[in-house]
Amino acid sequence: MSRSTNRRSRRTALGVASLLSVVSLAACGSDGDSDAGSDTEIIVGAYGPLTGPAASLSVLYDAQKAYYEELNANGGIDGLKVKLVVKDDQLNPANTPAAARQLVESDKAALLCGSAGSPTTMAVKSYLEQRKVGIVPGAGSSELAGETSFLLVPDYLQLGAQLAEYAAEEAGATKVAIAYTDDSVGQPTLAGAKWQMEQLGLELVAEVAFNGTAPDQSATVAKLKDSGADFVIINNTAPVISQVFKAAEKIGFAPTWGATWPSQTKALLELAGSSLETGNIVFSTPFVLGTSEAAADFRRVLDERAPDVDQTDTIAMLGWSVADACTEVLKRAVEANDGEVPSSEEVVESMPGTTLDDGVVNGLAWTEEDHSGQKKAMIVGLEDGEFVELTEFDDLPDVPVSASE
Repeated sequence: MSRSTNRRSRRTALGVASLLSVVSLAACGSDGDSDAGSDTEIIVGAYGPLTGPAASLSVLYDAQKAYYEELNANGGIDGLKVKLVVKDDQLNPANTPAAARQLVESDKAALLCGSAGSPTTMAVKSYLEQRKVGIVPGAGSSELAGETSFLLVPDYLQLGAQLAEYAAEEAGATKVAIAYTDDSVGQPTLAGAKWQMEQLGLELVAEVAFNGTAPDQSATVAKLKDSGADFVIINNTAPVISQVFKAAEKIGFAPTWGATWPSQTKALLELAGSSLETGNIVFSTPFVLGTSEAAADFRRVLDERAPDVDQTDTIAMLGWSVADACTEVLKRAVEANDGEVPSSEEVVESMPGTTLDDGVVNGLAWTEEDHSGQKKAMIVGLEDGEFVELTEFDDLPDVPVSASE
């Protein structure tokens, strides 16, 4: 039987099946089923914290799942359904290799999409390259980009630079400092901020390294206060930076804080409490607000398919956006494969040349040489407990990679 005859037979079977039921899309735990897919189904995999202290990040997969459910209900990709399979690594790099192997070797994932965490993805980056499996991580460290790894999120170098630029040129700050963790999140943010300040002929008044797992951040904020800083850049998750904010409140230190998208969540407001007030924090983010006009489909689909998801949560928008980008890749791969389910290697071959600027994902353009993320971001503020746009999306500072060396 010819390939074209096979394809017609498969389409007929799919058409009959679609009258009976819609292929379900399940996010499975680390010991969930190992469905290797079929010739009518593309498996998209992810590892992330479904349990443990970072389990609130699992909203990323709820939004992704809703996106694919809507996609499937509208015909999928050239008739092919997309199924999301998630393995629980608790955001612990020690658990990630086993989770990634399950996705690649048992579930036969064609693409990993939206996996949380920079350290976790670094733990499996080489393995994925060896297996020729593509990944679009839900994290922004520049070192994640590689042979089969393509970023959605802008480099923290660029976001750090944008915050420094905003502090000096828009917020009127005269003494800018940074509090950073000595890792793949904090170091590039520091490097980007320093580079941007140098371009403006300025210097950071303090560079304070801190331990993100320490329960007491009193020493950190004491150093920041002693520097006289009126604007402090900090990049980490809500549970981490909320501890810094609380320690600052105790000693009466009240600068404007400049954070990034990972902490732009309602969880931050709950954790920080009275230490976080209207007007004293801004965020550099590549993601549209869930309340914006551009997010109309996001709200509509989540209302129907994931009503418990907080639509103002940036992590939910990350899940939706990464599904948007991965779907664009899969469309290219399916088209290049004459409508058949592509292999992981065929998906990787389709990743360069992917561009997306649809109002949700802004300024994404992957090439053979450039696997970096979106080239645009905006500044978001906080007013009466709600996130609001302070600037429009704009091109991010073009920070050279050498700035982080």
